[in-house]
Amino acid sequence: MLFVVASMKIELEGLYGLDKSGKHWGGCDLVYTGIGRENVRKTMKSLSLKGDPAMEGMLSVGFVGSIDPEVKPGDLCLVDRVQTSTRERGFIPDREWRDRAGTALEGKFRTCGLLTVEETASSGEEKRSLRAKGASIIDQETYWVAKEADKRDLPFLSIRVVFDGINQDLPPARCYDSDSGKVLPGKFVRWLAEEPSGLKDLPRLGWNSLRARARLTDAVNSVLPALLE
Repeated sequence: MLFVVASMKIELEGLYGLDKSGKHWGGCDLVYTGIGRENVRKTMKSLSLKGDPAMEGMLSVGFVGSIDPEVKPGDLCLVDRVQTSTRERGFIPDREWRDRAGTALEGKFRTCGLLTVEETASSGEEKRSLRAKGASIIDQETYWVAKEADKRDLPFLSIRVVFDGINQDLPPARCYDSDSGKVLPGKFVRWLAEEPSGLKDLPRLGWNSLRARARLTDAVNSVLPALLE
């Protein structure tokens, strides 16, 4: 069983045109972890307790932020290394899976290093400060998924789509549900009342969301059959 791991439900449930036929999902199980290290740990622990079918590998998918001026919103990234901002050792995705995915994607992607951070980098200033770590994209989960795969001696791969650019400010993490990634209306409105300048960025964030979903849909539709061969 190939486990497809997304941090938020919106990253896959919100995809339009996702092929859910047996060709793509017959050998897969979809897992949502929620945001951050602790949610990944709890999810992976619950999988073993539930007696799920034996894992054959993990594919981590979803959205990321850019910390590289060359990596733009909407870019599709095939991850070639995963690290944290701490001193923990990094992980290299399975080479055979990367080759299969690269062929399936027909070269329409960037090869990127991914840095998993402990807290959301909401401002351009925060993201620019992380560039010195040597990665191009950031999230809060992929490293911990890779670590779980490594503990089980399983192949691991990550494909991500860039949601926000290096200079793009985001609403703070408190505006979103940590499980689904959906906006919490009350907290979002309160944030806008405190920071009315955030209104000007909302149309661009909406466009980023539509574009990211479209790119991730195409990527998942292409990559899953290649990994299930």
